[in-house]
Amino acid sequence: MVVRLSAMIAAAVPLPGCLESVVLNQTKERVGDITVQFINNTTADAAFTYGSWDEWDRQPRTVEEDPTVVEMDQLVLPRQSVSEVYTLHCARNLAIGTEALVARVLAARADLTDSFVPEAFDSVVHFSRAVSGSDAANLPTSGTAEGIELLLGLDYSCEDRVIFTFVEDPDAPGGFRIDFEVIRDRRPDQ
Repeated sequence: MVVRLSAMIAAAVPLPGCLESVVLNQTKERVGDITVQFINNTTADAAFTYGSWDEWDRQPRTVEEDPTVVEMDQLVLPRQSVSEVYTLHCARNLAIGTEALVARVLAARADLTDSFVPEAFDSVVHFSRAVSGSDAANLPTSGTAEGIELLLGLDYSCEDRVIFTFVEDPDAPGGFRIDFEVIRDRRPDQ
């Protein structure tokens, strides 16, 4: 009854935009997974780090203590290609190459050894036209795209699929940008 009453009060009282975003993000149910897919519509290979975590969770835990503190992976996606679908635990933050993601991975001491690509561990997405397997293959020889962060409750819900698309854009910083689309989960129980 208390939760329902507080939800009714919150719905009746208009909140400033920033505060409303925080309330939506922190009160949205966080159960299940989220799937992500990447489309590279550019003429360069994209190398990047992506992951999910709860930004406001400040308990000093490591990945060894709690694997859900941050879930991180990396991908080198060839030009003009579509990735497979990847599953992450549903968390309050979902990002590709942002300073917040990099900081959380470092703070949680995530395992950076298995198939880790140090050049792709950055707050931007690297685009390269260098030969695959060369020393410059994952470096930003063709440009970069600013990282993007999405929030649970505002941009997506658990069980949704988020599709990120890399696009060449001469007006964007670094010459590339990231667009996203959310395919909502349409289960009858929601």
